[in-house]
Amino acid sequence: MQIRRSLLALSLLSLIAAAPLRCAPLRCAGLVAPGLAYPDANGGWHGAELAACDQWAARLHREPAHFSPILQASDAPKSTGAADLVFLPAGAVPPGFRVRSMLADDYDALLVPVASPARRVADLAGRPICVEPGSAEESALAAFFTAHHLRLREFVFQEVDEMRDAYLAGRCSAIVSPVSLLAGLRGNARPADRILPDHLGRNPIMIATSPALRD
Repeated sequence: MQIRRSLLALSLLSLIAAAPLRCAPLRCAGLVAPGLAYPDANGGWHGAELAACDQWAARLHREPAHFSPILQASDAPKSTGAADLVFLPAGAVPPGFRVRSMLADDYDALLVPVASPARRVADLAGRPICVEPGSAEESALAAFFTAHHLRLREFVFQEVDEMRDAYLAGRCSAIVSPVSLLAGLRGNARPADRILPDHLGRNPIMIATSPALRD
């Protein structure tokens, strides 16, 4: 009888050891943009970021992922303790996070109102352009204007929401951002607005992990 009990205990231990350990939900945070992360009518989230988050959760034997949308720069995790996995432009990945791979290619560009006479970036020389100071987009904008000997007039905002409101109110002639975000702004606010064809610089969406996330 004692031998049978010992064998049963060993069998149970073997089953426990073979079963994957389910840890806390994987905490993901990413940009809200068409194709990347977008809500449905019931408040659920879909897109490439959600698919990547679920893949990482399954790979690490974690519970189904929890997704936090990043609508503006202030929503991005400030430390590696606030998220396990982030999806952000290369120039916006917070310090301490480890860039793993590219999720989607993207470019910085300019969005103008449908009635704007501007057809190329050069047409905006000397015109106010809404931009977030210190961002990768501002650097790309300045570099493009310098390289093409254009006069740059920046209209800066610390908060992305304020910058978008200023653009929609007509306080600036254009707004600069990654194309994926401009497409989202255009689709949600004024679908007829135009993204100019000139790419200011490459700004791919990267997958980055916190140091605590081990694979």
